[in-house]
Amino acid sequence: MTRKLFRRAALCAAFIGTLASAPAFADYPTRPVTVVVSFAPGGMTDIVARMLSAELGKKLGQTFVVENRPGAAGQVGTEMVARQKNDGYTLLISATGHVIGPAVNDKVHYDPIKDFAPISILARAPNLLVVNAGLPVHDIKEFLAWGKQQKGVPYGSAGFGGSTHLGGEWLKKITGIPMEHIPYKGASPATNAVVSGELKVAVQDSMSVAAFIKSGQLRPIGTVSAERSKLFPDLPTFAESGVKGLDVYTWLGFYAPAGTDPAIIAKLNAATNEIMNSPEMVERLTAQNSETLGRMTPQQAADFVAQETAKWKKVVQTTGVKVE
Repeated sequence: MTRKLFRRAALCAAFIGTLASAPAFADYPTRPVTVVVSFAPGGMTDIVARMLSAELGKKLGQTFVVENRPGAAGQVGTEMVARQKNDGYTLLISATGHVIGPAVNDKVHYDPIKDFAPISILARAPNLLVVNAGLPVHDIKEFLAWGKQQKGVPYGSAGFGGSTHLGGEWLKKITGIPMEHIPYKGASPATNAVVSGELKVAVQDSMSVAAFIKSGQLRPIGTVSAERSKLFPDLPTFAESGVKGLDVYTWLGFYAPAGTDPAIIAKLNAATNEIMNSPEMVERLTAQNSETLGRMTPQQAADFVAQETAKWKKVVQTTGVKVE
């Protein structure tokens, strides 16, 4: 009897110990979560982040607070998140520059693969070359002819080391047009600069410029991506006009700091992918010229980031873009 009681007491103690050491992620999240957006308000990254965060809050029962940390094509916010605790309460949504930044700047203090645990790849939008509505250029042929007559063609982008920057440099390399990069702290200020006439040209993700194109404040010249835009199907790609090789999209990734518990990543992945593939979200993204990519597992997202990192390293080598 004594032996049975002892054994029962030992089992109870073990059970209590198991409960005491139950992983903290079981009820995650138990407090508000900060979602750092590495660009200024108003652009594609910010728009999608706010739509997703609102729905995550409803689904997971805690507030997901968007915090904009713009600068250096997303590198400022990204470096900040890389230094945070890996407890799931500080997350990052960034764009293609997440994998480009370290390739163009040796002083970037993060590794896009080693320092982050991808949750999901959210969405992508084709990049467009747009001009101020007052510029007497209406299509790719006219732009190429006009551009080659200029001593310099300043163009705006969402920041140094982003896809809109590299898209312009790639175009410069292929066409010989003297493109001169003018970086901004996000797509919204770069777009506003062209609308106001401060600049005449910009390479931008289509989601950030769609409303200005529809209102007539910007004129789209061509699609820098390999495929035509679904929202502007009559707008040809540069490849269709003989400028071969360009294939530039802006895509958004959702990340936690490296070392975040896989169970937290899995919970966020499941909720995120369900939201990104809901009919309401698909409709909202399509209306703004973007498409969801939120179908990947965390491992598939990690593989995607690795592939994009390798791709953009080659583009950087081809264009010669580098911080001196």
